[in-house]
Amino acid sequence: MEDFRLKVFGTVYAAGGFTRAAEILGITQPAVSQNISELEKSLGMTLFARSGGKVLPTPQGEIFYRYASRIAGAFGAVEAVFQAGLPEGAAYRIYPVPVVRDYLMGDLIRTLSLLYPGRTFEVTDTAEGADISIISAPSRQAGCLVFRFDVLPADHPLSRVLTALLDDLLG
Repeated sequence: MEDFRLKVFGTVYAAGGFTRAAEILGITQPAVSQNISELEKSLGMTLFARSGGKVLPTPQGEIFYRYASRIAGAFGAVEAVFQAGLPEGAAYRIYPVPVVRDYLMGDLIRTLSLLYPGRTFEVTDTAEGADISIISAPSRQAGCLVFRFDVLPADHPLSRVLTALLDDLLG
């Protein structure tokens, strides 16, 4: 799930040019130009300054990139949650750190049960034997100490789901 124009925009932004973006996306350069032109027209502003084959984001393009990145992240979260492909009848043992167990696990289990009926989600008090763990680590951001949560192992099919649900709960 994605908005292709946002994908084209993000690729041009990262690649620094329409031709390189076209190569990355596997489409033609005119298709890239058309998508960017449609996006700019719908927004009523220029997102990229074009000069001699170089493409640089305008100040408005820089701001739009921040929003587009959040939207792309939201699309990724929707895919993670609604296209997880958890097998029917599967049972998962989840070890959450105490703060998650005490404050968030009830909401997480209720949401998981609604999204994935026919699967079992059990909270365990030890990481040993758990299929997946929710851990926390301090992270210094903008002069304050905050905690972030990570779900391990990262390649477990439930990892992206739990990460997206935690992000939503902590919003």
